[in-house]
Amino acid sequence: MRAAKPFLFLCCLTLFASVPAVADTCNAFASYTCAKSTPDVVNFVGTGTTGQSVNVLLGSNTFSVTIHGNHSFAGDDLVILAAAPNGLTGTVNGVPFASLSTFPEGGAMGAITSTWSGLGFSANNIQFGYANVGLISGIPMSITASGVGQGTIFYGLVVNPDGQIVSYITPNSEAGILDGGHSVTPEPASLTLLGTGLASLAGLVRRKTAKS
Repeated sequence: MRAAKPFLFLCCLTLFASVPAVADTCNAFASYTCAKSTPDVVNFVGTGTTGQSVNVLLGSNTFSVTIHGNHSFAGDDLVILAAAPNGLTGTVNGVPFASLSTFPEGGAMGAITSTWSGLGFSANNIQFGYANVGLISGIPMSITASGVGQGTIFYGLVVNPDGQIVSYITPNSEAGILDGGHSVTPEPASLTLLGTGLASLAGLVRRKTAKS
């Protein structure tokens, strides 16, 4: 009995530690409902890895997703889910994000926030959204993010023509964080530099005015 207690504790600890890596379930959101799903089918392909729970580094605004599983994806749409640390802006493949009050897979939030923290992104205005980028045109499928802020994290899933989710959400380890976007909130150092430049310019104008 004594030997069983440490074993039970170890099992619980292992299960708890694995939670951040398990964002691969199906939850209904917006108008999408859950069908019989094939887990872990949409995976992001980037320029490297982050070493964080959200492990795929999207170092460019153009990246791709791969789709795995036994399901035939002909006629299905790809939906991109996004979590942004400082306001959700921009489009993916020209499609703007519809806002969500919460992230559809609540179990992913630990991975999302820990990844932002680990990579040095301050999360002052967290916003969520989704964009249906349309029919899956091929595998891999190319995605272009325009006007999307740095640190925005992407997950993906597949929906059929009936609006049913036929793939689980991307696992945390294969979700992507955008490092090639634009900065939504200016950094303090940039603001200081801008202020110094404007002050210098004002002083130069005053000196020239005084001479004349």
